[in-house]
Amino acid sequence: MSKTVSITAAKRETLGSASARRLRREGLVPAVVYGHGNAAAPITVNPADADKVDGHSGLVEIGMEGGEKKLAVVREIQRHPMKDFYLHIDFQEVKMDEVIESTVPVFGEGEPAGTKQGGQLEQITMELVVKALPMNLPDSIKVDVSGLEVNEFIHVKDLVLPEGVTAVTGGDHIVFQCRVPHAQPEPEAEAAATEEAAAEAAPAEEKK
Repeated sequence: MSKTVSITAAKRETLGSASARRLRREGLVPAVVYGHGNAAAPITVNPADADKVDGHSGLVEIGMEGGEKKLAVVREIQRHPMKDFYLHIDFQEVKMDEVIESTVPVFGEGEPAGTKQGGQLEQITMELVVKALPMNLPDSIKVDVSGLEVNEFIHVKDLVLPEGVTAVTGGDHIVFQCRVPHAQPEPEAEAAATEEAAAEAAPAEEKK
């Protein structure tokens, strides 16, 4: 079940890039709450609350001025590509009786049996798109990988999801695999092979 994160927000009256830059200089993060057919609600949150929702795939309770509360999920967080600060956050307001889609991180648990035969665990799918009622959204999906032998896979269709949660990501997508890494040739052996190939090519060049 999803853990609900609570944050506070203030309405903002001015829009546009100039206004957003001013808010960032004041230490605030511009954000928007998109509703059900309603006009988008521009808000600001403080960086500490932005940290709380960054990477959170579950519910967010947004406490507004005047006591109003909105229940939402995070749709997008934009960060500056070079500097460590938030540019913008998009929230999507939800209803408790309405099924929604959300992106949830996937984590492996345990050590694959195949590692004893030289195998290496590889995670192919880092996140899973799921749909569920808001109250059933998981914070993450944990997968037991201990049974994986060498050259075996765990697909999305093999996952045991929490009750009330279904995967939107295709069932044939590989989530984890255990395989033996390709051996890299030793530098000495590679150099010797190059010299041998060059020696074999020399007579042919002389004949020409």
